[in-house]
Amino acid sequence: MRPEDRFVERLRETLSGREELLVGPGDDAAVVRLSAGPLVVTTDTLVENVDFLPGEDPGRLGRRAVSVSLSDLAAMGAWPDFFLLTIGFPESASEDLPLALALAAAKRAEEFGASLVGGDLSRSTEIFLSVAVWGRPCGGVVRRSGARPGDLVFLSGWPGEAAAGLAVARARAGGDRSEGRIWAPEELAVPDETRLLAAYREPEPRLPLGRALAREDLATAAIDVSDGLGVDAGRLARASGVRLVIESESLPVSPALQAFAELAGRDPIEMALEGGDDYELLFTTPAERAGRFADPPAEWGAPVRRVGRIESGEGAFLEEARGLRPIDDLGFDHYGAGP
Repeated sequence: MRPEDRFVERLRETLSGREELLVGPGDDAAVVRLSAGPLVVTTDTLVENVDFLPGEDPGRLGRRAVSVSLSDLAAMGAWPDFFLLTIGFPESASEDLPLALALAAAKRAEEFGASLVGGDLSRSTEIFLSVAVWGRPCGGVVRRSGARPGDLVFLSGWPGEAAAGLAVARARAGGDRSEGRIWAPEELAVPDETRLLAAYREPEPRLPLGRALAREDLATAAIDVSDGLGVDAGRLARASGVRLVIESESLPVSPALQAFAELAGRDPIEMALEGGDDYELLFTTPAERAGRFADPPAEWGAPVRRVGRIESGEGAFLEEARGLRPIDDLGFDHYGAGP
């Protein structure tokens, strides 16, 4: 178990419960019972030199800050109503910077019908944005803890593309390219570079997919893949008390990720497992409902593929030709280094 997960466990042991709290720490969002119905609440923070590189465009950064929080709601099968935004910025920053960040964040939220209703400003040594968002369940709340042996595992989108996009952004900024072989950004085809950078800088919260999973009661469990497919698969498995097996042959690798991996001398499967910032949904469903995902409707907004299965046992594993390999320690470590 990673330090972040141990922190959550120790915190849960010390907190006293309340009748109104339906879901507390340890899931993608909290769920609170109110007289008007349950409210789904989450928060996320982006910090310069930890979650993004210096010099990031304020518009992209404001949009991204909202998107990563909305991804948590998507995993719970909820839709956003409003959000609060806190911005920290250094004394050297332009007066226009906080406004540009806030306006971009507000515009992004409006795309999903949510409104910016307040927040805070603070001086800091580096730029940071913290978003707290509230929403309503679209059906039953989807948690990490409902997977059962016999369920099938599905994943939206293309894992690993955001990690490759970060590597490209770092290279474009003149940063370290020590992993794999030495390469130049110009060697990557422009369409592939554009796609990978967009995956990192402009994540798409899978709210329509999460809404469908909740409304149609399709998912037994779900998690937002933000720290890496491996570690987040491990979190879902631990919450559900099962073993989650990802089948290597079923794991999608996009042509853009494949092109980058060949250029950089990296393994695309490893990038898909350990790369963070995907903001895709990993979820489980009973085998008898798997046919619903054979041809995902366009309104879901993302490709959805079966990538594995749930078994009795514990942990998350990758099934390869040589057998099962544990993967629940592959991903971003919040107690470790930044980008």
